[in-house]
Amino acid sequence: GRPFVPPILQELVLNREPEKVLAFAERVAADFAFTTIIPAHFDAIVPATPEVWLDAFRPFGPTGTKYAGALPTADLAFLRAFEDTLVRAGTIRPRACNIYR
Repeated sequence: GRPFVPPILQELVLNREPEKVLAFAERVAADFAFTTIIPAHFDAIVPATPEVWLDAFRPFGPTGTKYAGALPTADLAFLRAFEDTLVRAGTIRPRACNIYR
């Protein structure tokens, strides 16, 4: 498969400040000429270039989750409902206005 930002991080954490997330991803891509990524679970080395790395952060760009290869809306429904509950309770801030659902 391809590297991706885990849905729970996409929907409940990183979409609060997408500009900072994209800036971080772009700095990593610009500063390191890597050919592999070691996932957080350390299970396997994944072949990946800076371009592949940046593609994993597409949900934080101008199209949000509306692009070819994005996770289906139905797959994110539970997390989005949970997000709404957390926002209403004041546990987390609302998502940034430029992050589309």
